[in-house]
Amino acid sequence: MGVSSAGDDVRTAVVLVDPVTDWKQVVKAALELGHVVVTVQMPDVALPAKFQSFLPTADALREAGVEHTLSMMHRDVFSIVQQLQVLAARFDLRVVGVIPLSEVAVEFSDLVASCLGLPHNPLGSMTARRDKGLMKDAVGRGGLRVAKHARVGSFADLRTAMTRMSLDYPIVVKTPSGMSTTDVFICSNETESNDALSSIVGKVGPDGRTTPAALLEEYIGGEEFAINLMAFEGSHLLVTDMWKYSKTNKARYEHAEICNPAEHPHLISYAREVAKAVGVEYGAAHVELKAEQAEDGQYLNPVMIEVGARLCGGLKSTMAKEAIDNWNPFTSLIESHCGGQSRSKIEEEFLTPSQYVRHIFLPIEMEGIIKDVRMVDASHLTTLHTMAMIVKPGDHVKATTDIVSCAGFVWLVGAR
Repeated sequence: MGVSSAGDDVRTAVVLVDPVTDWKQVVKAALELGHVVVTVQMPDVALPAKFQSFLPTADALREAGVEHTLSMMHRDVFSIVQQLQVLAARFDLRVVGVIPLSEVAVEFSDLVASCLGLPHNPLGSMTARRDKGLMKDAVGRGGLRVAKHARVGSFADLRTAMTRMSLDYPIVVKTPSGMSTTDVFICSNETESNDALSSIVGKVGPDGRTTPAALLEEYIGGEEFAINLMAFEGSHLLVTDMWKYSKTNKARYEHAEICNPAEHPHLISYAREVAKAVGVEYGAAHVELKAEQAEDGQYLNPVMIEVGARLCGGLKSTMAKEAIDNWNPFTSLIESHCGGQSRSKIEEEFLTPSQYVRHIFLPIEMEGIIKDVRMVDASHLTTLHTMAMIVKPGDHVKATTDIVSCAGFVWLVGAR
């Protein structure tokens, strides 16, 4: 998978589609493996401004070591495959893997890899890896518990579906192809659900596409977890890291902390089956679920919220690398998408963190103009790993409603 053998001038290359999540770490890992890095960006996708702010510039990509930067316009898979093949011929490259680095990239990575004859997740289940309704249908067909759900295009549709499924408030109304908790509404009454529908149906969604209908879901109580996995050779699913979320009384994320998967056998077994149900055979999977805590402290009866066929955001993979001995999720991601084994850990069912990690969310409490941003001197805090402020003076902000509308984040790493 690395540099070609002596006497062969053809170099191997990996393609990173929509480099957003931990992209610098993935580029670094690819270069260390001896690959040329090619990126494909989608500049004309009508992403919300809060997502666009995370997109690297072409200069930033090249500065990090990316050799070739391409643009896919109009979501034209044929054109970008053509560009990649011409590029490979011109520069004596052999493309060996195509890797999604955002939710928007998931479908395109599989399509591009398929056209290039490279490892990819099954195209027959591609929509189940992106559409939250089809996702639940696929997981339900796999014999796993899922929330009741229905696609609704109007308030009348919503009322009818609630009656048919015997649902009462609260309910969840969301966009079917969302990400980072954007356009997800927990509704307590008809006014809130009607407002949610109005903000979703017929509007441009987080993935830049017009949304013809919203997804109505049964509200599931319990504690929220995220379980990350890596698939190898089309069959083995390794649970790499696991997180438990805490929320405020306004249902906003407060913090997430890393867990020991060994303490949650029911949840990791369920997550593995979810990933299989939607066809994750290569690359990463990020399973979000809720579970009920029994009297003995065990978490039982897991129910999927959603699954993403990509790395988890929020620097979770970077933190997992810090917390788990001899584990590099970025190297493993590349190896997986190139169709090979991981250089380590492949025989295990799950990994165990040796360090404790907490990810703290900094919400915005009210709408207004940011006048000043003051960073606390945390040099004395030995557990501080990283802190990031997204907002800056002069920004007009609204109260936090999802992960990407937070003011900033803090990550702490230390002894358990």
